[in-house]
Amino acid sequence: FIAQVVRHGSGPALKHTYHKMLQTKEGGEVAFGLEEISTYLPDLVNRPEGSVGRECYKTFQEHQINVVKISRKKSNDKWIEAKHPYSWMARRFRDTHDIWHVLTGYPTSIDGEMCLTMFSFAQTRALSWLTISLTILFAIGRKNRLELLTLSRIKMILEAYKNGKKAKFLLAEDYDKLLSENLQDARERLNIR
Repeated sequence: FIAQVVRHGSGPALKHTYHKMLQTKEGGEVAFGLEEISTYLPDLVNRPEGSVGRECYKTFQEHQINVVKISRKKSNDKWIEAKHPYSWMARRFRDTHDIWHVLTGYPTSIDGEMCLTMFSFAQTRALSWLTISLTILFAIGRKNRLELLTLSRIKMILEAYKNGKKAKFLLAEDYDKLLSENLQDARERLNIR
């Protein structure tokens, strides 16, 4: 379900984020090099201690590598592996998700996923991320109407959106360098609260 929402809700955002990337010096170089983030995932354990990559390894270990392998093998959507700039951007959306969990500090809990999808929406304008975040919010509300209406949960997703708007454009980053950068230094450089 989520893969279909991402695919169908990300179309215009893929074009937008690709062109936004090309407007930055770093992003233009990354796009020219067609950096594939999935190639770095098997080697995260060898990144420096305290780095973004090592923290990703500690947090997810084999999870991220398996997600990428599964999504490539079982995907009926061959478009994501196509040699096309927008398909390449879709792979960046997919392959950075868990890295963004570590960068933002949002956990993989329901609230953490809801916050990360709002952060991602702010970064990419992909309606799929907004849809997923609101779906989670309303699903929680069905279980407990009062929980949906809590001001703290609404403030939490609004804060995540604001954090995504304030942060540097993460899809334009050189992830080989970023994964070796100290996590706290990276958060500061990227203006991630």
